[in-house]
Amino acid sequence: MNNKNRVIQRMINKDRDCLNELYDRHIHHIQRVMSTSSLDSIDQEKIITQLFCTIWSSPEIFNNEKHISVAITKLCLALTNSKMTSIG
Repeated sequence: MNNKNRVIQRMINKDRDCLNELYDRHIHHIQRVMSTSSLDSIDQEKIITQLFCTIWSSPEIFNNEKHISVAITKLCLALTNSKMTSIG
């Protein structure tokens, strides 16, 4: 079982440590991705919360990408663009 499948299984099993590990591993990248947007820090925090809630409730989103980091980046960009569209 590769790392991605192990993470997905842990998330399906509602392993909070796995969610914390994902957060710790990817938070700086997520913040860099959002730093190019015009969103304020409050909206960025809302997106981060929504992103990890989505991962928690639907870990199968990782199945669509070869790497977890790619799936997280795409979800972050989608949520950021959605938020910017709703503001503008």
